[in-house]
Amino acid sequence: MKIEGVPAGYELVRIGIPKDGDLFMHGRVGHIDEYDESVFYNTVYPIVRKIERPKTYRPFANAAEFKPHRDRWVRFYEGCLTKKIGAYSETEVEIIGEGNWGYDAAFASYVFDDGTPFGVDVSE
Repeated sequence: MKIEGVPAGYELVRIGIPKDGDLFMHGRVGHIDEYDESVFYNTVYPIVRKIERPKTYRPFANAAEFKPHRDRWVRFYEGCLTKKIGAYSETEVEIIGEGNWGYDAAFASYVFDDGTPFGVDVSE
């Protein structure tokens, strides 16, 4: 539920005196601070938290989008053996020992060696 005055990307947790580590709104509209226990607050404030949204990915659309990732290693989603990227083009990528894969097919089957999906982060 959207509450007037709570900035986008945050949600109201409670109204009360802030505790150590709480994010609270005060002063200017939309201004959020983290409570510091060295400062005593005895006033009631709106306590908020950042809404964590999972990242969203899509397949690479072309060679230009893939280029920054060309030196990374990949593995199957359920695998642990990493493979090196060989070459890439506008429509596909060569995974050494596995052949050529279209960007859509590679997105469906591979992740980078750190576990991130084989695609572009499109999260807001």
